[in-house]
Amino acid sequence: MNLEMIPVEIVGLKVNLQAVIHTLRRVGCMHIEELTDLPEVSARPLSLDRDTLRQQEELSFLVARLGGLLDALGGVHQKPAISPSGNYLIEARAGVEELMPEVKSLTSQRERLESELTSLPRYEATLRKLLPIIPISVREPGNRSVGVLVNREHMDILDTVGKRVFDLTDGLAEVVASDVDVSTRAMLIVFPERYTNEIEALLGREDISRLRLPAELGEGSPDVVLTALYRRMASVPEQIKEINRKLGELSMQWCEKLAVWRAVLQDEIEASRVLPRFGETDLTFVLAGWVPVKEIEKVETALRENVGNAVLIQKLKMTPEMKKRAPVVLQNPRPAKPFESLVKLLALPRYGHIDPTRMMAFFLPIFFGMILGDVGYGILVLALSLGFLRRFKAGVLRDILIVLAMGAGWSILFGFLYGEAFGTLGEYFGLHALWFDRTSSEHVLGLLLMSVAVGAVHITLGLILGVWEAIKDRSRSQLLERGGMLVGLIGLFFMVGVLTDFLPQGFMNVAIATVIIGIVLLSASLGCLGVIMGPIEFITLIGNVLSYLRIAAIGLASVYLAKVANEVAGIAGNVIVGAILAILIHALNLVLGMFSPTIHSLRLHYVEFFRKFYEGGGRPYEPFRSRL
Repeated sequence: MNLEMIPVEIVGLKVNLQAVIHTLRRVGCMHIEELTDLPEVSARPLSLDRDTLRQQEELSFLVARLGGLLDALGGVHQKPAISPSGNYLIEARAGVEELMPEVKSLTSQRERLESELTSLPRYEATLRKLLPIIPISVREPGNRSVGVLVNREHMDILDTVGKRVFDLTDGLAEVVASDVDVSTRAMLIVFPERYTNEIEALLGREDISRLRLPAELGEGSPDVVLTALYRRMASVPEQIKEINRKLGELSMQWCEKLAVWRAVLQDEIEASRVLPRFGETDLTFVLAGWVPVKEIEKVETALRENVGNAVLIQKLKMTPEMKKRAPVVLQNPRPAKPFESLVKLLALPRYGHIDPTRMMAFFLPIFFGMILGDVGYGILVLALSLGFLRRFKAGVLRDILIVLAMGAGWSILFGFLYGEAFGTLGEYFGLHALWFDRTSSEHVLGLLLMSVAVGAVHITLGLILGVWEAIKDRSRSQLLERGGMLVGLIGLFFMVGVLTDFLPQGFMNVAIATVIIGIVLLSASLGCLGVIMGPIEFITLIGNVLSYLRIAAIGLASVYLAKVANEVAGIAGNVIVGAILAILIHALNLVLGMFSPTIHSLRLHYVEFFRKFYEGGGRPYEPFRSRL
């Protein structure tokens, strides 16, 4: 059933706007509407002043900085405990200003060191290539060396550079070269230090790429630099580890505070996003929405205590147009709660119309049990459902698992009624049908008739509910359509009763007349095409009833597949092979036994049952409340 709602309008002075917002958030039961969707309320859209916009931008920027700090410090993995008191905005500003420079400095150092640690092996490879060709002159006092890298496509430039270096140094320089890789050749130039400027200028004019090493490695010959590089590669990880230790200490000290500040400020931002739904006059603000009838007194009391008499709350008249926009809250007993998710998969029922959750909670597990109808499979499905329930604490999947568990319970019950445990395997353990054996050919007709009878009852109930809905909505066309179907179906029941000698032959004329009246009423609801469409729609209704034969058909398919598995085990010729084949077929049947009954039971509700009365298109109830 739907929770009863009442439309309300709240008017107050603009100076009390924030107080009203915080009060409504704390109470947490008012669904605030877009004012433009309520022509009954006269006010222009609320325009936000410059201070409010600036505050929103400041909050968003501060939340972004808090998020960046949490990411840098590793964040928190559980919901923070938030104290109801405390000026979080001031605390957050001060905390960010204190923490941000230190964290930024540490993370920058770590990024630089990590980048250096990644690049050092590349320098190592180049320097190792140069070791075999290092001349003795590189170690002589007053000499300096420069490394040059040249692509093989421009190899001729090395000769040119070498010749000019000799000319510049009057033959005092020494030049050696070696391949670094398949596409690059390195050249090492050793020269007296007094020629440094001339050599640098020459290399600059020729636009030659020098082997530039990190400053941390210092200067010197390749072998000296390589030794420094090895020391650096060993020390950098220790420095990174030390930085991570410092960040870890900061994380222990600050992360919980940062998470609390971010959660509170995000909640403030969420609260401000509702402001565009408000309206205003020159001095007042206006908001409208929906409150559950049982909560309206709580809202009035809270506003009176926190804002006083400067705010007016008044109940609006529930017009038919407003009723169409009313939000919906489904209220059902705990056993039926999981079925709300299945109803919502189709559509949320409209406010004031029938909520089919309880009826689905009654019929769907029975249909499931009638189809599967096996003690062994039922126990396995129940065990699997209960086992997976531990992994899902909430959500649609948990609801579906609960529905499966309920269906498994009915399957066990029908398994005893049918005398089935893994098909015919139960017979070997003394299990016999308490009602009838549906694998027996003499009982198949009874099984089919039972399925049709269940469908007739289910659809008749749907039509009765549909007639009731049409009367409430004062819809003549729906009353004629659903009433005609119901009258025609009752006439059809009379005809079946006469043909099966359950009713005397004299009822046949009454039955035929009733069917004709039903078709006439149905045709009248369809307008000009009713003469043609009326009989077609009535035949479709009969098809809806016959659709319930799937309960028997799918159940028989399951039991015969189980029977095949048992027989294969007996004729395989090898006990192990037979057992493996039987287990595989039973496993397949179990999977089908979980999905097929569920899908077809849902189809019988969505297609055959709901269409007779269900009015979807409801809007979910979304109360304005704090998320903390």
